[in-house]
Amino acid sequence: MENEKKTVYQEKMEAKLTKMKADIQHLEGELKERKADARESTEEKLQRLRQKSDAANAKFNSLKTSSGAAWREAKDGLKTAWSDLESAFHKVSAEFKRQQ
Repeated sequence: MENEKKTVYQEKMEAKLTKMKADIQHLEGELKERKADARESTEEKLQRLRQKSDAANAKFNSLKTSSGAAWREAKDGLKTAWSDLESAFHKVSAEFKRQQ
C-alpha cells in the first residue's frame, strides 16, 4: 500500500512538473515576441524561474531514488521547491499579463 501511495504521488508531481515546464516554455515564447525594453525587465525573472524549475526537478529526481525516511525527507524538499516554483511562476505570469 505504501509503495502505491509513493507511486501515485510521484506520478502526480511528475505531471505537475511537466506542465510547469510547458508553461515556462510558453512564457519564454511570449518573451521573444516582446519589445526589447519589455524583454529586459522580465528576462531576469524568467531566468530565476528556470532555476527554480531546475531545483524542483532535481528534488523530484532525488525523490524517485529514495526510500523510507529519505523518501519522506525528499518529499518534503520537493513540496518546498514546488511551492517556491509555483509562487514564482504566478508572479512572473501576472507580470507578463500586466505588460500586455
